[in-house]
Amino acid sequence: MNYLYRKRGGNKKIYFALVFFLITLTLAVLFLSSPIQQRLGNIFFGKIPSLYNVTLSQFFFKQSTRPLFGKVEPYTHYQLSRTYFIQGKLDMAILEAEKELELYPKNTRTHYILGLTYSYSGQEKKAIEHFSKFIEYNPMSWAARNDKAWLEFRIGDMDAALSTIKPVAHDINNPWVQNTYGTIMMNKKKYNEAREAYLYAKKATDMMTEESWGEAYPGNDPRIYKIGLKAMKQSIANNLYLLDKIE
Repeated sequence: MNYLYRKRGGNKKIYFALVFFLITLTLAVLFLSSPIQQRLGNIFFGKIPSLYNVTLSQFFFKQSTRPLFGKVEPYTHYQLSRTYFIQGKLDMAILEAEKELELYPKNTRTHYILGLTYSYSGQEKKAIEHFSKFIEYNPMSWAARNDKAWLEFRIGDMDAALSTIKPVAHDINNPWVQNTYGTIMMNKKKYNEAREAYLYAKKATDMMTEESWGEAYPGNDPRIYKIGLKAMKQSIANNLYLLDKIE
């Protein structure tokens, strides 16, 4: 009987110790400084791929937007916007990106996430405007030019699409650029140039690893890299097949 009493008392102490630890940990997390919260968010948002967890990263970015003292850290709302974009919560992504620009109008990277978000929400013209603003500050960004050119292609403005992609079209080792450039050339009935671009794209993706493909998509779950690379290879193969049919 004595033994049972002692055992139950011991369990009670362990239970209260665990509760105290969890409360202390929660308070510590809640009252961490904004920069530390942001760093923790970055860790779970791809800085350490094996720890990728968009829910945890979003939690820490949200905490970082509510500092007890001082201003919100630069790029906190931007990072929070990216987590919403990954989750498909496009209205929230736009809202957070706009908050970033209100606080830090010189953080021009924010125009890129706005361009992406508006493009996924079917607002091509707004997306093009934000990609254009981003390109003003980053004129040789292949990703922004590629995305903007693709949107211009989607709305049927082939000349604008060609003008946008041209400054980076010389990069024959970039399959994203070459695939877009090839598609524009094919629609302008310049089939030789289109085939050349598609073959460059094919050669580049044949040599590409899942990890190197994923480098173009920071913030995405590393588990999708294999699917993404496969889909890209299929897109290039489909374009070459279509080109064969046209010629």
